[in-house]
Amino acid sequence: IPDGENVKIPVAIKVLRENTSPKANKEILDEAYVMAGVGSPYVSRLLGICLTSTVQLVTQLMPYGCLLDHVREHRGRLGSQDLLNWCVQIA
Repeated sequence: IPDGENVKIPVAIKVLRENTSPKANKEILDEAYVMAGVGSPYVSRLLGICLTSTVQLVTQLMPYGCLLDHVREHRGRLGSQDLLNWCVQIA
C-alpha cells in the first residue's frame, strides 16, 4: 500500500447484519485474523476492522479475483508448492 496522506485505494467492505449472533461476530474476527497473515495477490489484504453496531472488514479490492476461482481456472498448472504455501498461510 503506498504511503501518503492523499492516497486512494479501491476497497471492499464486508458488513455483518446488525442482528448477528456473538458467534458470527467471532467468526468474522477469526476471518480477519487469518486474512491479516496471508500474503498472496489472490487473497484480499485486510486494511482495517470497524467494530460498530455491525462488524465491518475493510479489504483491498481484489484486482486478480477470488483465490478459489484462480485455483479452479489453473487447476492443471498450479504446483504443489504453491498450493501448500497457500494452505500453510491460511491454516
